[in-house]
Parts: sequence; C-alpha cells; structure tokens
Amino acid sequence: MITHIIANNRVNPHCLTENTKENAMEKIASRRQADSDTAEEPNRRARGSVPEEVFQRLRRGLMVGAFVPGQVMSLRKLAASFGTSPMPIREALTRLVVINALEDTSSGSVRVPRLTPKKLNELFTVRELIEGLATEMACRNCTPALLKALTAINGELLDAIAKRNLIGCLSSNQRFHFTLYEAAGSEVIMPLVESLWLQFGPTMYLSLLSPDMPWDASAHVEILEGLQAKKPAIAKRGVLRDIRNTAQSLAPALVEPEAASLLSAPLDDLYFGN
Repeated sequence: MITHIIANNRVNPHCLTENTKENAMEKIASRRQADSDTAEEPNRRARGSVPEEVFQRLRRGLMVGAFVPGQVMSLRKLAASFGTSPMPIREALTRLVVINALEDTSSGSVRVPRLTPKKLNELFTVRELIEGLATEMACRNCTPALLKALTAINGELLDAIAKRNLIGCLSSNQRFHFTLYEAAGSEVIMPLVESLWLQFGPTMYLSLLSPDMPWDASAHVEILEGLQAKKPAIAKRGVLRDIRNTAQSLAPALVEPEAASLLSAPLDDLYFGN
C-alpha cells in the first residue's frame, strides 16, 4: 500500500473568510480523494496485470517448448495451474491465436499448431539468417558481464542434461539464446526471433525424445569461445551448428511412436516459469 502524506493540509480557520475556508476545505477534500485514488492504483494495476502475466508465461512456455504440437490448451487445467479464473486464460489464448502461436479448432478448442516438414525447414532456414546476424552483433557488443551470464546459464544447461531434466534443458537453452541475442541491442531483431521461437518452440520437446539425449551444449561452448575472443565468425558458426543440430534431431523424433503420446503430456510436466 502506498501512503501519501500531505504536508499543507492544516489551515488556521481564524485567518480565513468563509469563502476562503470553503475553498480551502474543497482543496483538502480534493487532495484526499486524489490520495485515495492513488492508493488504490496499485490494486487496480495488480488486477489488470493478471491477464498480461498469464499471456507472457504462456508465450514463454511456447517458446521454451513446454507445450507440444497438437496439444489442446485446457482452460480448466491452465486456470488451476496458474491459480486464476478461466477468463484471463481465455484472453491470453485469444491473443496467442491472433499472433498465430496457437490455432482454433473446428470443435471450438485452442491447440498448439502442428508444423509440416516444409514449414519447419523454412523456420530453421530463417533462424540461421536472423540468429546468425544477432550473434555477430552481440559478439561486437560483448562485455565480461555478458560472458559471465552466458557461462552461468550454460552451466545450468549442462547440469540439466546430466540429470536428464528435459524441462530444465529447454528453459536453460532458451535463456541462453535470448540473453545472447538481446545483447545485439537491436529493436528489430528480437521481435523476429521471438516470432520464430513461438512457431518452432513447441517442437523442441520432441528433439529430446532420443534415449541418448542429442544435446551436449558443445555448440554453446563454441559460441562462448567466439565471444571471449571477440570473433563474430566463430560465435556465429556455433549458433548455426546449434540450429542445424536441433533440426537434424527433430527429423526422426517427429515420426517416432513416442511423439503421439507426448501430445497428451500431463500439465504438471509443463514449464510455467517467468
């Protein structure tokens, strides 16, 4: 609760005419009403921030890979998971449909789109162009703080790989890439990157289906080496290798029998972090 103190509310009634008193009291009342409105403002913002928070968390979940292609988005289960009513969930899902991150079905439900091999190949081709450029720009802007942050995130990824914590892998991988690309300092590139990840992100879970997890983060090591040496070409090469490795691991995963069972993955397995 925000408390405002009005220092000049006290007046001496003996020094005022009747009209002046009335004017003064009106000003005081007006100020107090303004204080009351301002005090309630954080509560209004808090209530208004719920739909936005839900939207951002669902959006992040899609980019991370917490939802899989074909998965129906249950209002009831999502509301229970978020601890909200269905209304902000419905609003967030509608917004995600508008930006093509989700799609309506003939039955009236909302689901994660299934990607055709053709579209998936196009997405990864565009990823190489956009994310390769972002990496080169980030390398030129690299600071010790950025290198330290990326090294720490990659350490978390390696730990998740060792523990076969799939959601931990997906989350750390997304944070690594986005922290890198944001360092490019471009207002144009990041919205493009986010749009690409919203579209292909749900397939990332499928890239981890192999009994021998294909992820070893070796491409991230090459990226870090390029950043440390201030050599954009090396950092870019690491990003391109990472993208291509993921694309290759997805090809067989999309036709494996296990892929169908993942389409009904329990909600508790999904990632809802910030």
